[in-house]
Amino acid sequence: MTTTRITHDENHMRYSHFENGLEAYLTYERPRTGHRHITHTIVPGELGGRGLGKKLVKTVMEDIMAAGETVSSSCWFATALIEKSPEWAALRG
Repeated sequence: MTTTRITHDENHMRYSHFENGLEAYLTYERPRTGHRHITHTIVPGELGGRGLGKKLVKTVMEDIMAAGETVSSSCWFATALIEKSPEWAALRG
């Protein structure tokens, strides 16, 4: 079993998973203090089908919850996952 390692680069507002020279990533913006706006979730085709996109969204949402922040999203993928989870949907702001 392979462990998925996701790193967070706060300076570039990016969560990443690197594998075989490829990067799956999620980007966000901070339009105001205490709020993150998710802009993109990108998983290259070669890394697809393994749930990496969901893991990226889960990681950012765990960080948002831990920090007591709110969230919005213009990324269709992240928006769909947030709407499916009552706990995450409650953080929309």
